[in-house]
Amino acid sequence: MMKSFLSLFLLVFLVSATLVAQHKVTGKVIDEMGDPVPGVNVIEKGNNVNGTITNIDGVYTLEAESGEASLTFSFIGFKQQEVAIAGQSVVNVTLISDITGLDEVVVTALGIKREKKALGYAVQDVKAEQLTQSGDANLVSSLQGKVAGVQINQAGTGVGGTSRIEIRGASSLSDNNSPLWIVDGVPFDDGNSRNGSEWGGTSRAGGAFDLNPEDIESVSVLKGPSAAALYGERGGNGVILVTTKKGTKGSGLGINYAGSVTISEAAYMLDLQEKYGQGTDGEYSNEAVSSWGPEMEGQMFESWTGETIPFEVQKDRLKDFTRTGVSQNHNISMHNGNDDGSYRVSVGKNMLEGIYEGHEVDKTSFDLRADYNINSWLNVDTKFSYFLTEGKERPEIGNYSYVSYFNTMPMNIRNQDLEPGYDIIEAKHVEKLYTTAGPNYRNPYFLQAQTTNEDTKNRFFGYAAANITITSDLKAKFKYGMDFFNFRATEGYLYSDNVDSSRRPSYRSEQSSFKEENYEFLLSYNKQLNEDFQLGLNVGANTMNRYERGLSTSSGKLSSEDDYFLEAGANIEAWEDITEQETRSIYGFGQLAYRGMLYLDLTARNDWSSTLTAQDADFDNSYFYPSVSLSGIVSEMIALPSWVSFAKLRGSWAKVGKATDPYQTSENYTLETWNYGYTIGNVPITQVFKDLKPELSTSWELGADVRLFNGRIGLDMTYYNEETKNQILEVEGVQSSGYPYRLINAGLIQNKGLEVMLSTVPIKTNDFKLGLDFNFAKNKGTLEELEDKNDPTALKEFTFGRSIWAVEGGKLGDIRGTIYVRDDQGRLVVGEDDGLPIRTESSDNVIGNMQADWTGSINLRADYKGIFLGALVSVQQGGDVVSLAEQGATSAGTAKRTLKDDRMSFFVDGVTADGSANHTITTAEDYFSHIATVDEEFVYDASHMKLKEVVLGYNIPQSFFNKIPNNPVKSARISFVGRNLLYFYKDTPYCTRCRSL
Repeated sequence: MMKSFLSLFLLVFLVSATLVAQHKVTGKVIDEMGDPVPGVNVIEKGNNVNGTITNIDGVYTLEAESGEASLTFSFIGFKQQEVAIAGQSVVNVTLISDITGLDEVVVTALGIKREKKALGYAVQDVKAEQLTQSGDANLVSSLQGKVAGVQINQAGTGVGGTSRIEIRGASSLSDNNSPLWIVDGVPFDDGNSRNGSEWGGTSRAGGAFDLNPEDIESVSVLKGPSAAALYGERGGNGVILVTTKKGTKGSGLGINYAGSVTISEAAYMLDLQEKYGQGTDGEYSNEAVSSWGPEMEGQMFESWTGETIPFEVQKDRLKDFTRTGVSQNHNISMHNGNDDGSYRVSVGKNMLEGIYEGHEVDKTSFDLRADYNINSWLNVDTKFSYFLTEGKERPEIGNYSYVSYFNTMPMNIRNQDLEPGYDIIEAKHVEKLYTTAGPNYRNPYFLQAQTTNEDTKNRFFGYAAANITITSDLKAKFKYGMDFFNFRATEGYLYSDNVDSSRRPSYRSEQSSFKEENYEFLLSYNKQLNEDFQLGLNVGANTMNRYERGLSTSSGKLSSEDDYFLEAGANIEAWEDITEQETRSIYGFGQLAYRGMLYLDLTARNDWSSTLTAQDADFDNSYFYPSVSLSGIVSEMIALPSWVSFAKLRGSWAKVGKATDPYQTSENYTLETWNYGYTIGNVPITQVFKDLKPELSTSWELGADVRLFNGRIGLDMTYYNEETKNQILEVEGVQSSGYPYRLINAGLIQNKGLEVMLSTVPIKTNDFKLGLDFNFAKNKGTLEELEDKNDPTALKEFTFGRSIWAVEGGKLGDIRGTIYVRDDQGRLVVGEDDGLPIRTESSDNVIGNMQADWTGSINLRADYKGIFLGALVSVQQGGDVVSLAEQGATSAGTAKRTLKDDRMSFFVDGVTADGSANHTITTAEDYFSHIATVDEEFVYDASHMKLKEVVLGYNIPQSFFNKIPNNPVKSARISFVGRNLLYFYKDTPYCTRCRSL
């Protein structure tokens, strides 16, 4: 079931305070024509929280920390200026037009900052304000819709659920498609997630969920191999670079607070009919499990509880089952700095409440980042972060979730009769149910009380770096980075039930630890060779060590409901797993710039991976990853029309890889405890491939960046083509080998597509400014080859999981299922005896494809005299989904589609096997119960347009705070934010009355 949540962000209040001596300065900002410029950002250099904006007359007033400070003046369309106060009380400034805005600096591979105009590949970044304005405590979901070519799909479980990220489509048949996360130059593991399935389980977000958005300065997305080549075998799926906030030298002491309160409600539930109730064949029965009974008109019937009550529809049962989740986010930070160093420290607390009873996720974060100049040639840069993430009562998903049971429950069953879910009989909790208990008929209230889970993760992350200035041109950096966490989780069933009484109640636990250490060295040489050429050369090395250990236990059936602990189990089992891996790397990269108009970049990296070296191999599995890119500023080379402010062309080519899990190149034997305490050994079931190679992606891309009409219109386009070969796959083994499975290198996947980013400023006056930005991405992924085409026994198709396939020569992500049997003219073939459509016995039929034709977003920004409005609309065109929720509800008679023709009997429009017309009438109950087994019937177009975010706020003017004696407040704003508010259009069968507020 597609599931979403309505989140209304009530309040964001940002306060900045300073606790040092002050120097008042005023002034006026004008343009080159002498006209005042309102809305200019005036910020004290080194103290980003101390700032103001010019009023309608271009006038500003600011309390600087001293008369020796400097001010920076910035506004879109003008060059940023820095002016020293020099003890003056009046500082006037004339802004100079900047038609290109190309002095923008972005973070690239290895954390190196580069001018965006110099890059020969696509990089898109998202600034702090864009990440935090919606009040979302989840960094991953706050990126959704903001970067072209990045697809983010979230589980419908609410707070703390998993997110799936793909950059430029899937390139791996083994589902190795997740990007690499880098925080301040150090790898940040995004693992430890948990994905439920259609058969159940809970959903838990990956490691990136731990990050506190309030600590982040910017996020840069390296989309293709050219941008990520310096990360070698780890950069094949793209890289997400996170740069956190830090103190600024000479800034003085400053304090920031950000807080928010969010309410969340269930939304976009399945459309259900509200006319017919419990029963079969149009007759009421209080023992029936479906809604094929009579019309609900208030008749007095004896219910399943034994009471005689009105036979009435029960609307909004699922909504009444859920609650309004109230979440709070709080963050306080402090920064300080002098001429030699700076620091920033912050503490964050997120108390996130889900829409199901007891579902909570709490996040506590601490971040310290500091740097100091020991002397003129040595700078020390350090970071230490601690994250505590705690979850409890995460809801089940899939066919056996609360939602699924409400969708198929007869429409007259009352929540009040189901509550609290159980009766106490002989000191045991016994499920209250309207029918005999079975896996398809359960009481959601009982399940909510019976199932329990909790998890805790303690995470430590940081680095220590020494930056050495050898000469003005030659610098060296030594860096040690570490990512470490301990994770504990328990889950189980508190009570017995009639579905699986032999194993419930039960208890399971999981403990795991993870540590990754990176040792890095980088030597950098940058030299202005002459008036024409500038050279940059870098060489470095990295050693990565990773250690993981996990222990899982299961109790079997517990002795009683009161004994919820492992030792009370009747059949205790335990599993332990330990893995280690190491990768050693050397790399180099260089840049040559000519007159600020032509930039050539070369990179090379060589990896030696322990996961790709067999114990008895006579070679060292060394892999080389090169790249080259070229960027040319056309507007600096030739004369262009006056309305073309800037034009740039770029191109790049690269190779990058993907490693595999440890111990795939050697046979491993395992031991485990079996029944009655016996220890047994297990032989390998997968035949290893000792010459296993990494997945290798080769890519080229071409792009253009054009600015028109003094920067009022900006267009950035990229066309890319990427081929990934040597897919690491586990496939069916050859019978004569004795192994059920074998590991192979096979497959060639091609992804090619187009990305377009359009930025516009349609309206710009002294008082009002309107900006509209558009992102567009189109990607087509195909399986060009699986195994050797000349081998008649070679594989021709591969499955990603149940019903999702890739066929050689076709698009990735084919959806398979049962379909209707049709004759040569496309007419339905029906049975002669029952008149019902005949479906295929096989489910091996393509009924759709997951890939979207294109995705995009529209971002609106408006400012008027301190009032600001922002809106983000996400769009998807094409792609298919199968509604398993509606499929189950159709069989149960609760789906809205079952109201067809008021459930009158009818003739199915079809022909018999011999081509004769259908003359056999069928009932609605027989018809819909039958077509519920035909997957084809429940395929929907996934196209949609959704209002993802709306922000309305006000920047409280500095003049308001100046009236307060000894006022410490420098800036404040208040915002009202909504998330996932409505769909402008969609095709899936979910509550039409929930589409708008």
